[in-house]
Amino acid sequence: MKIPELADLIWLFEGEPERQHDDLHWPIGLHSFHLDRGATSVLFSIDPAAGEAYISLYANEKEIAHVSRLRPLGRLSVDGHQPDYEGLTLWFRDASEEPVRLQTKPSIRLAWDVNGLGEW
Repeated sequence: MKIPELADLIWLFEGEPERQHDDLHWPIGLHSFHLDRGATSVLFSIDPAAGEAYISLYANEKEIAHVSRLRPLGRLSVDGHQPDYEGLTLWFRDASEEPVRLQTKPSIRLAWDVNGLGEW
């Protein structure tokens, strides 16, 4: 799986990840990034070696959405080239699967078109 540098993810989520196991270091094991924007927050967890990710969204500290075991991932890209947008795109190995987009700035949003255009 192609992943951004750890420094790019730290920049995007504005902080260091928490590791599930202290003896496993990036990119081995589950690493969780947490980000707050006002009353909204996101917990993004990834195990690069396993090629899977988890996303939980919260509003006023209450979980409102959870997407688990996103896999098999082919690559992740940090998107921050626009002045009013920062986010992460999760691409699946199967090119026919639509990518998952997690916006982190200016607000936290999650977008995933489960079916491609024209599919029912």
